[in-house]
Amino acid sequence: MTLDNVQALPNGTQLGDFRFDAMIGHGGFGITYRAFDGQLAKVVAVKEYLPVEFAVRRADGQVVPRGARYADDFAWGRERFLEEARALARFRHPHIVPVLRYFEANGTAYTVMEFEDGRSLAEVLKQTGRRLPPPDVLRLATGLLSGLSAVHAQGFLHRDIKPSNIMIRRDGVPILIDFGAARQAMGGRTRTLTSVLTPQYAPIEQYALDGKQGPWSDIYSAAAVLHHALAGSPPPEAASRIRDDPYRPLAVTQADRFEQPFLAAIDQALAFAPEQRPQTIEAWQALFGSTLVDTTQTQRMPATPGPGTTTPRLGGARRGEEVMPPPPAPEPRALPVKLIALLALVAIAIGLIFVKPRLEAMMAGAPVEQTVASSAPAPTPVQPALPSRAPVPQASTPAAPAPDLNKALIDQAQHAAEEARAVADKANDAAATARTMAGEARITAARAAQASLENAQRVTSDDGANYVGQLADGKRQGLGVAETKDGDRRAGEWQDDKMSGRGTRKLSDGVRYEGQWRDNQPSGLGVVEQPGVDREEGTFGAGKFEGPGLRRSLSDPVTVQLGEWHDSVLDGPGIETVGDKERYEGTFRAGKRNGYGQLTGADKKVMSGRWADGKLVESVP
Repeated sequence: MTLDNVQALPNGTQLGDFRFDAMIGHGGFGITYRAFDGQLAKVVAVKEYLPVEFAVRRADGQVVPRGARYADDFAWGRERFLEEARALARFRHPHIVPVLRYFEANGTAYTVMEFEDGRSLAEVLKQTGRRLPPPDVLRLATGLLSGLSAVHAQGFLHRDIKPSNIMIRRDGVPILIDFGAARQAMGGRTRTLTSVLTPQYAPIEQYALDGKQGPWSDIYSAAAVLHHALAGSPPPEAASRIRDDPYRPLAVTQADRFEQPFLAAIDQALAFAPEQRPQTIEAWQALFGSTLVDTTQTQRMPATPGPGTTTPRLGGARRGEEVMPPPPAPEPRALPVKLIALLALVAIAIGLIFVKPRLEAMMAGAPVEQTVASSAPAPTPVQPALPSRAPVPQASTPAAPAPDLNKALIDQAQHAAEEARAVADKANDAAATARTMAGEARITAARAAQASLENAQRVTSDDGANYVGQLADGKRQGLGVAETKDGDRRAGEWQDDKMSGRGTRKLSDGVRYEGQWRDNQPSGLGVVEQPGVDREEGTFGAGKFEGPGLRRSLSDPVTVQLGEWHDSVLDGPGIETVGDKERYEGTFRAGKRNGYGQLTGADKKVMSGRWADGKLVESVP
C-alpha cells in the first residue's frame, strides 16, 4: 500500500544499489520504503531517518535540519539511528526482522532490512473482526516471548511494541519490526511525546521523559498487544489508569475462551505499576506455565485468516516451503535380493568344483575315499563371507566393496547433500523474491491497461497487432498494452519500442510470465506458469530460466526442484522432492540426478549413493 507523504522520495529513485519502488510506511520519525537491491537481486525494506520535528527534505532530495537551532538534535538523532542499526544487525532470530546493511546518504541515514512479505498484525486484526482465534493468540504469544527474550538477552529493548510493528509473514511467522530505541532517545530532546509512544500500548513510565524503563516496559506493551488480539481491543491507556483504573481483568472477561493461567499472566503483565509486573521474560513465561505452545512446532499463524489458508514451512530466518528438515540418522537395511541370489550362485559353483569328482566316482561304482592319500596338502574350499552391511554394487565385479569404499561413498554423498541444501536455500530466497516481483509486475500491467492512462494512444500495425499506451517519437515508451492476432498479450513498461521494466505476458495457450523484462525478453526476477504443467519462480535471462530458482510440477505427484538453473534446466547442486514419497539432495546434470547425493524415502530412511543420467548406480544404506 502506498501512502501519501510529500516528504517521501519519489518512486523509481535510485540510491546506490537500491531502487526505491514504493513507500510502505511513515511516521514522525522516518519513512520506510520497499526497494530493490541490485547487488543482492532481492526486494528489501529501507528505513530512512527523517524526524519531521527536526528535519525537512529539500527539492534536490537532501534531508536537512529545519533550522540552525535543530542542527544538533538532528545530527544527534541520526547517530542514535545508526547505533540502533548496528545493534540490530547482531540479531539473527526467527521473530526479529534481520538488518542487512546501514549507510548514510542524502544528508541522512538508512537501514536496510529483510522485506517481510506479509501483513501487519494490525491489518490481520481488522480482517478477523479485531480479535484472533485462541490457537493463533497462543502462537502469537509464543513468538513475542521468544523474540523479546533474545532482544533482552543482548541488553536491548524494543520500546514500541504494537500491532503495526508486528508482521505476520506469509508463512505465518510473527516478526518484530521497527525498534524504537533511537526514537525513544530522541524523546529526551523533544516535548512531543506522541512521536515516541503509542498510547494504547505504552506503559506509564514511557510518558515521563525520565521514566525508568526496562524489560518490564516491553512486557507491558506485548501484553497489551495480546489483550487486543484476544479481546478485540487494547487495554485502557496508561494515562487514564492513574486514579480510578478502568482495566477489567481478562481472567474475568475472557474466562470462557482461554485457560486461566494464560489470562492471569497477561493481566499481571498489564499491571499499572512497573514493579508489579514480571521483571523479565523468563519470569513472565513462568506465569503462563504449560499454556504456551511449543516454540519448536508452533511459529505459524495465518497471515490471511480464512477458509483455505495454507502456511508454508518455517525454516528459521530463511523462507520457502520446499526445504525439509535434515533427515534422520540412517538405519540398517536388509541385503538386496539380487545380491543374495548372486552369492548363492557363487557358493553353488564352488561346491560343484569339489563335489563333482565324488559324484562321478559314485556313479562308476568305485568306493568313495574318505581320506586323501597324498603328501600334498588338500585344497581348502573358500567359503564366501556375508558382509555385515549391504555392499555397493560395482560394475566391474559382483563382489562387495571394501569398507573404506563404503565410507568414501557416504562421505561424498553427505558432502553433496550439504552443498545442495545451501544452494536450495538461495533458490528459495530467489523464488520468494520472484513472487514479490511478479506481484509488482501485475500492478504495473494493471496501470498500463487503465482506460484513464494519461496520453495513451492507439497504434495498429500492418499485421493486425494493436498497441494502446504511451508513445515517444512514434515508439512505444512508458506504459502500454500490446496484443497480436494470435492472442499474445503484453502489458507493462516499454522503452524504445520494447518491453523493458516490469510487466506481464500471456500467450494464447495460457502460458504467462510476470516479472522483469529487458529488450522484449523476460530478464530478471519473475514467474512463469504453464497451466496444469509446471511453474518456475526465480531468475530469468534472455527468456530462459537462468540462475537460482524453483520449478514445481502442477500434476500429481507434485515434483519440486530447487537449485541453479542454466538454459532452463537444473545443473549442479540441488534438491528434488517427489510428493511425500522421496527427497533427493545432491547434484544434477541436464535436469537429472547425476553424481553423488542422498535419498530420503517415505519411511525416513536415508540412502547414500551415486547416480548417472537419473539412475542409481551405487548405494549404501
